Amino acid sequence: MTGNLATAIATLMQTALPTLFSGEPPPVQLRVVSEGFDISSEVKESLASEPRSDDRSDTLDFDANSPEGPYTLTQPPYPGPRRVWLVTATGDRSALRNDEVMWDPLSRQFSLALSANRDLSSVTNLQVLYGVSAIFIQIKATQTLKLELQSTAETTLDQAEALAIAVIELNRQPLIEAAQALYEAGDYGAAITVKQFNLLGSTPIASDQRQLTLDAEFELKATRALGEDEGVPIERILSAGQPSPGDRPIDVHIGLEV
Repeated sequence: MTGNLATAIATLMQTALPTLFSGEPPPVQLRVVSEGFDISSEVKESLASEPRSDDRSDTLDFDANSPEGPYTLTQPPYPGPRRVWLVTATGDRSALRNDEVMWDPLSRQFSLALSANRDLSSVTNLQVLYGVSAIFIQIKATQTLKLELQSTAETTLDQAEALAIAVIELNRQPLIEAAQALYEAGDYGAAITVKQFNLLGSTPIASDQRQLTLDAEFELKATRALGEDEGVPIERILSAGQPSPGDRPIDVHIGLEV
C-alpha cells in the first residue's frame, strides 16, 4: 500500500550495491515484505462527496519544432490563476510569463507565444499547475515494511546489512519521490504519496538472515470523476434590480429574517 516504496528500495539496492544485490543469483538475496497498514482515525472529511477546489499538475509533452501547440489539459480548469513551466530533460524549470500563454476560455486547450530569446534546445515537457473542481478525500496511514537479507556467507551478510542501512538513510528523498503511485480505473483514482519513513532497526531471524524494519507514513488521495451536473463554478450573480444578461438568466433570492 506504500505506493512503490518496496520496489524503489529493491531497485536502489541493486543499482547502489551491485556487487552484493545483483547477479544470478546475487551474493545476498533481498526480499521486501509489506505488512498490513493502519488508517488514521483523525481524517474524517465531511466534504468527501462534494465538489471542491483542488490543485492539479499536468506534465505535457513539448515539441521544440512546434512550440506554440496547442496543448490540452487533462481536466477542465477552474477559474483562477494558472502557472506554466518549461521543463528540461534534467528537471530544470523555467516559468512562463502570463503574456506567453494564451488560454482558450471555452475548452481545456492553450497555446504558447514564447519570447524569441528563450532557449528550447533541452526542453522536453511543459508543467502546468491549475485549479480544478474535484471530489476527493485525503487519508493518512502508516505501514511497516520488512527487508529480508539472506546469505550463507556471514561476512557478506554483515557487510550487506551495514551498507543497506547506509544506502537507505542517504537516499531518503529519492526513495520518497520514487515511491509515488497513481492507480485509476473507471471514474475512480487513488494517488499514494509517502510522506516519511523511519528505519527502526535490524534483527537476525536465522543464522543466514537479517531483517531490517521500516515504518512509513503515507497519504492516499482518493478521487472520483465529476458528473456532468457537478462542480460547475458560479461565475456571475445577478444583482437586484438588474436586467437579465441575454440568455443567462440568474435569479438569486435570499430571504433574511431579523
